[in-house]
Amino acid sequence: MSILRVSRRSALALATAGYTTFSLTDAAFAQAPTPKRGGKVVYGQTYPNWALGESNRGQHAFYWIDLLTRSMWNCLTWVDEDLRVHPEIATAWESDEAVKTWEFTIREGVTFHNGRAMTIDDVVASCAFHAAIPGFVARQVASVEKAGPNKVRFHLKAPNAEFPYTMADYRNVMMPAAAPDQIGFDGIGTGPFKLVDVDNKRLARMVRNENYWMPGRPYLDELQGVIATGQAAINGFRSGQFNAVFNIDPGQVAQYKAAGGEVHISAAGDQFLLVLPKNLDQAWNDVRVRQALALAIDRKAINRIVYGERDGWTGNDSHIPGNDPVFVPRPVERDVARARALLAEAGFPNGVELPVIYFTTSFPEEPRIYPIVTESLRAAGITLRFEERPADGFNQYRLAVNAPVGRPSRSLVGPRNPAISLQRMTAANPSEAGGWTGPASAQYDAMYVEAIGTKDDARRAEIYRAMQRLLHREVPAIMLGGRRNMAAFKTDVHGLKAHPQNWSSRFEDIWIG
Repeated sequence: MSILRVSRRSALALATAGYTTFSLTDAAFAQAPTPKRGGKVVYGQTYPNWALGESNRGQHAFYWIDLLTRSMWNCLTWVDEDLRVHPEIATAWESDEAVKTWEFTIREGVTFHNGRAMTIDDVVASCAFHAAIPGFVARQVASVEKAGPNKVRFHLKAPNAEFPYTMADYRNVMMPAAAPDQIGFDGIGTGPFKLVDVDNKRLARMVRNENYWMPGRPYLDELQGVIATGQAAINGFRSGQFNAVFNIDPGQVAQYKAAGGEVHISAAGDQFLLVLPKNLDQAWNDVRVRQALALAIDRKAINRIVYGERDGWTGNDSHIPGNDPVFVPRPVERDVARARALLAEAGFPNGVELPVIYFTTSFPEEPRIYPIVTESLRAAGITLRFEERPADGFNQYRLAVNAPVGRPSRSLVGPRNPAISLQRMTAANPSEAGGWTGPASAQYDAMYVEAIGTKDDARRAEIYRAMQRLLHREVPAIMLGGRRNMAAFKTDVHGLKAHPQNWSSRFEDIWIG
């Protein structure tokens, strides 16, 4: 068996692929020199978990009040602020030559919140559970098995040279083994804090896990998270209810600073994707109409008006985030005259009215984005309205007709590695690509299969760039662009950061000074 192995000695050679092996207490978490133990942080969260309406059992990681599951749980791997993969519950990983079979070595000495030692059977049960439900793991994993006293083995459905990133996603947490319909519902994990109580849609209280596997961590005695949408976040920060707020409104940075806060801005963040279903007789089934849409939207105006020039980026109609080294900008960002010409070629010389796109507000600035889109499209003769729906049940609503594509809608896209990001426009994921089919779609799928089965980093990156150029031409969906996640905190709160992957935020190194 030919092995890809992650070790401290090989970290430098594998750095360009993101396969690093620094422990979670190395430089990635370097803090002020004299952290103090004790105290409590109460954070406001403007971005609730999209799955809240699907269960009233909020102690499960899937239905946790927000997506910041690293407060209570751990995954096999973790992705840092530069989108590089690191060990977490796993200490190393290796694959066969075909990158289709992967083995992870599991950290020893990890205990659950109830004091029971975590075993390889818990890890296998957790991973098998994730592989059995819809998500990134299920799309990739054929089976999971125990490969020794401290190893878990994954057999993939197809080769994937970047599989370790998959196991870092916020849902893929380690839980005590239990029946498939019971696993995870005890609220027990291996993370730095353990649950006291949770109000599924409002708040959660946690206390220090004294048996946490990371030496000396966490520093805080207590952590509380509170859902605070709209003005509730800044009002809570001003009043002292919160000493930190995740995902603040970018239009309120000055207000947080005036209230005695500091603001940390991440290198990237979530993007706003407009899904264009193609399973009905829609005008945008014609590629020229999709191209006109892409050319008419003033994405730079979104940055300028909503974020400021440096606090967002313009999307390239792929899921690749703007800070990724393989990101390829669109060759022309806006050309209204060309958009009008394309519409005329498609049979709409006097303009076109497109179906309503539905959305639910996830980040506080989102309702300010869509009027800019509507007005910029109007300049090219395109009429497109946006309609807001409640967050509770939104996913079910947008998929309720014409499944699996559903209604025209906004999908929120978090930054991930290229293998996951570019998979989201393949035929295997029809909802976000809007049911895109045809020769170009088939070509894209073939390029994707070639890319993720390629061990050579440079060759894989070359294919990824070619795939983005194909999306520039075909525009199966519109990616408006991205935000940079922002976190505000009082000056006596140390070690708190905004993470490009909102859900990968960590809590064990936060302390009160």
